Amino acid sequence: MPDVFKFDPAAKTVTFEGDEGLELLYDLLLRAKFGDGYEKPLLVSPWLAALLKRLDQALPDDGQWFPERPGQPIFDTDDLLAMGDAVIEEGHTVGWWTMTPLEKRAYLRETVAAPHPLTDLEVAFIEDDIDAALEQARRLVQDADETLALPGHG
Repeated sequence: MPDVFKFDPAAKTVTFEGDEGLELLYDLLLRAKFGDGYEKPLLVSPWLAALLKRLDQALPDDGQWFPERPGQPIFDTDDLLAMGDAVIEEGHTVGWWTMTPLEKRAYLRETVAAPHPLTDLEVAFIEDDIDAALEQARRLVQDADETLALPGHG
């Protein structure tokens, strides 16, 4: 059995070799990003998205990656909500709040969901979830401000 990776402690590098090495790396990265509980910093990571897209193009897709059931959507509602949560919690690290609407849609497609595609409906669902959470936070702050403005609270 050939080695699928080599570790060079002096250079502090790991090299994945051959199709088996690339498949191992791809699988590990997909599991890290999209595994149980979705890792928020990994979902919003542009460098991880870029690497996954390159690996996705380099490897043959025999149906082993996504979707797990051919003909079914890749992401369910909980997945899309998790993506919205990741943007809400980690968006400040990537400039989400200063992006234009087009940039936000591209970011959801090309970074958050990468290497998998999102439909227009899925993108709109995530955007609506983020907007609803932002509105809820605004109402909470407004309600708190109003309570503090009452006599005896200042």
